[in-house]
Amino acid sequence: MFSADFPLACPVSKLQRAYGSLTFTTGPHEKPMTPEKLIQRCHDLIGSASEEVDRSNGDSLIGFFQSFRPDGTGLHGLFDGIPVASDLQSRLDNVFIAAGDDRRPQGGRDAYFVIRKPDPLDPTLAGELASQWLHGLRQFAEVLGVADIVNILQPEPKVRVLEGIPPKHPKNESEKSNLLKAIQLQSTHLVEHVDAGPLPAALRPAYYFIACDSMLRDYLMWPFYAEATGLTDPLSPYFELWRHGVKYRIFGETQVDLYLPWQLD
Repeated sequence: MFSADFPLACPVSKLQRAYGSLTFTTGPHEKPMTPEKLIQRCHDLIGSASEEVDRSNGDSLIGFFQSFRPDGTGLHGLFDGIPVASDLQSRLDNVFIAAGDDRRPQGGRDAYFVIRKPDPLDPTLAGELASQWLHGLRQFAEVLGVADIVNILQPEPKVRVLEGIPPKHPKNESEKSNLLKAIQLQSTHLVEHVDAGPLPAALRPAYYFIACDSMLRDYLMWPFYAEATGLTDPLSPYFELWRHGVKYRIFGETQVDLYLPWQLD
């Protein structure tokens, strides 16, 4: 799992006292759901041999959701016994709908969930969604007291909307802006400091490898974090951008560029 490389101004213990923690149960007379039970349930759904199951390690679930392409119907029941099951399932359903068939035009299948036929998105709306996403991300950082991210996102960066294939972000760390590092790296660790019980950590690898996208991962798993943070859905604008095939790029400290897929008239 990731390890945070930035200080928390608000210790986890304070979050626990302020918001409490979520309790997950499997029934009125059964023991609480544990990561081991949930991992085992996942492996049962894909028919893993018992000797192949590592119930102590969420990394064993990498690629789990890909097993249910294209429609995800076999996943129903995965979250039974978890209070936020309905919301978790609904978000996954929307991912399967957005990505559609995993067969590539040239043959073979996608390793990840790729948006190949996105619905058109109005550029003005795309800019508004990006601003809402950045605002929500700043709110999340504020709840956790992560000043580094809060300060970088305030004042809010400008958003420029373009069309076409986005350029690559710089690989060299010294060439990356602080804004890019905050959004692309530091923000990926925020959820690790939310007291949402032991289940989210077990599922994060499977969710991350849906599209190798931490922001998408955290949106899909947000029902786990909503109660503890007091935030309803700060990353939902990001999902709207993702399902429309929009990519973001950051090359400076004050601006985020959005790249919409070419939209033919």
